[in-house]
Amino acid sequence: AKSGTKGEEREVLLELKMLAEVGLIGFPNVGKSSILSEISSAKPKIANYQFTTLSPNLGVVSIGEGRGFLAADIPGLIEGASEGHGLGHDFLRHIDRCRLLLHVVDVAGTDGRNPIEDIDKINRELVKYSPELANRPQIIVANKMDSVDREGEELRSFVEHVGELGYELVFVSAYTGEGLDELVRVTKARLETLPPITLYEAEFSPEDEAVASTQGAKETYVRREGDKFIVEGEWLYNFMGQINFDSFDSLNFFQRVLQKNGVIEKLCEAGVSEGDTVSIYDFEFDFVF
Repeated sequence: AKSGTKGEEREVLLELKMLAEVGLIGFPNVGKSSILSEISSAKPKIANYQFTTLSPNLGVVSIGEGRGFLAADIPGLIEGASEGHGLGHDFLRHIDRCRLLLHVVDVAGTDGRNPIEDIDKINRELVKYSPELANRPQIIVANKMDSVDREGEELRSFVEHVGELGYELVFVSAYTGEGLDELVRVTKARLETLPPITLYEAEFSPEDEAVASTQGAKETYVRREGDKFIVEGEWLYNFMGQINFDSFDSLNFFQRVLQKNGVIEKLCEAGVSEGDTVSIYDFEFDFVF
């Protein structure tokens, strides 16, 4: 029996990304966690201060008949998030695989927020981080409607701005529950029209694979370094791991393979002489005719 081929070692850096279909994005303290807790079974930590959420929260939103979709509350973004400010990269990478973004804004302008400016600022950060992500479908979720003057000029200007951007708009109040059923319905309907996200698609050509496997499989390279002859080849590297050099039968097999595949001939062409040292990866031997 032959030994197995040599194993390989490599260091791999893995990056965790959420697999939610829907991502709730927006500035800190606009009500993302509150909305998620109301439309799903998730129980995120909620409080009235900046950066309550420091890691994404996941929740399954039920849409009846045993079906649902996975939503993620992405921690609040700030200006400069695309450059890593405020843990921006840690947060933004989690929405790479979301098919739909729910862009939550504080339409009541709490703490001096301007919902129009907030939409534009967050979208600029998305463009800087990933133009493809910036083009991901969005629904604008106008939260805190319980605290809004519904006849005021500010709300009219906001609605006009969203219309100019071409986004669908849903009014909700996480506090009273207003509009949340409509939000789930609209989100479900939009998801049904969207294809899955493809972040990476490997290119494979069976013809190229076949050519590579037949043309380059037994290529052998011989070079001289001082009094030593170095023999290399991808097939040889794998082959050497199968040889038990403590076994007479295995050594005979090794010699037959070298002869059959032209290694001995190439050594002779390179000028090898009786007694010269030949090195094939980790194995060295004296050449004997």
